[in-house]
Amino acid sequence: MLVTATGTALGQEGGPRPAPPGRYIDGVIANVAGRIILYSDLAGRMEQMRQGGATPTDSAACGELEDLLYQQLLLEQARIDSVVPDEAQVNAELDRRISYFERQIGGREKLEKFYGKSVTEIKADFRDQVSDQMLAQQMQQKIVGDKRVTPREVEEFFRSIPADSLPFINASVEFARISIYAKPTEEEERRVKLKLEGYRDAIVKGEKDFCTLAILYSEDPGSAAQCGELGMVPQGVMVPEFDAVALSLKDGEISPVFSTKYGFHIMEMIERRGDRYNARHILMVPKVSSKDLEAAKDQLDSVMALVRNGTMDFTAVAKDFNQDEETKGTNGIVLEPSTNGTHWAIGDLDQRTFLVLDKLQKGEISQAMPFEEADGKKGYRVFRLLDRTAPHRMDLVQDYPLVQQAAEAKMRQRNVDGWVREKLKGTYVQIIKAYQDCKFEHPWLEAGGKN
Repeated sequence: MLVTATGTALGQEGGPRPAPPGRYIDGVIANVAGRIILYSDLAGRMEQMRQGGATPTDSAACGELEDLLYQQLLLEQARIDSVVPDEAQVNAELDRRISYFERQIGGREKLEKFYGKSVTEIKADFRDQVSDQMLAQQMQQKIVGDKRVTPREVEEFFRSIPADSLPFINASVEFARISIYAKPTEEEERRVKLKLEGYRDAIVKGEKDFCTLAILYSEDPGSAAQCGELGMVPQGVMVPEFDAVALSLKDGEISPVFSTKYGFHIMEMIERRGDRYNARHILMVPKVSSKDLEAAKDQLDSVMALVRNGTMDFTAVAKDFNQDEETKGTNGIVLEPSTNGTHWAIGDLDQRTFLVLDKLQKGEISQAMPFEEADGKKGYRVFRLLDRTAPHRMDLVQDYPLVQQAAEAKMRQRNVDGWVREKLKGTYVQIIKAYQDCKFEHPWLEAGGKN
């Protein structure tokens, strides 16, 4: 019997039953070579499943537990192999996730209100988790390698699926996006910088209080109300330029005006402890005017006119002129975040994107459209419809990329299965009795002790 995050127990049929007397708060439920898995780790995953609309069952809990066991095995092998996460990639992934959450919830202020924390604190909370996930991904990539399946192997995989078991493919689209951001003028940037330099001078001379100025003028919604204070954060949570200034200051020192991608700042160091620090800052963001927006539109229209008349290639423009961080490295193609693939189910598109793509023919490019991101950045973007498919049973020709992905996934899974079985021969694994009746894919219970 497994206990869910809500305190109810799940029986063998997966239906909820009253929990036994008392309340299990937390504890170790598994151990992989000294790396523990807590009940709260599993409960958190089950709660995410529930919030996603799925019904938690014993089978699902066992599957999530096995995934946690596998992740710990990967991390232990990373330790043995001296593999370390790329900090730049961890920072980029944290920024990507925060941006995604902001878009989903409606902006940074709403995200901070939802968590009851500043974005800085949210990043700090997620940092170890993201670092471990990326390290596990690095190890898995070492295991599966970069071998690709051949067209013949793709066809053999497809033919091995019974006709009545072929999956149903929902209506989907593939599309690309090119964005140009509106940039504030140099005059506006000078105005903001001079304003901050004036505030700094007044603080240094004792004429103004840093806390008061932060509350009144800082444009960082997560810290302004707290006198601009960020709380103790480790190096790497903030953007590199911010960290560099922070680590150059002594306790009580005020920084010169400096810039990051968010705008201009001044910082007061409160306390440093090694590579961790607590600081106050005031952020001011140069504003874009209607003329700046019009200039971004004109730039995008000019480049797209060259694409439409055949002088330039859309892919080249997406690579060389695109300012969209999500699509610049993919030749403009927008990747679906849950699969990292190019196919988007129609129902997963936001309403604005759907309405644009719904009017386009395959290969057609939309007119430049204004947009504003959750962090306040504004600009213009165009969409290009690359492909559209109607609902249908999976077809080898029409859905070749999807079939290829499935065939490669099966090949990777074979490699993983073999690696796990081999590693478990020499790895201690302990799983508490409540979870020993799980039907795992791999022989975890044979690798170690039982309680």
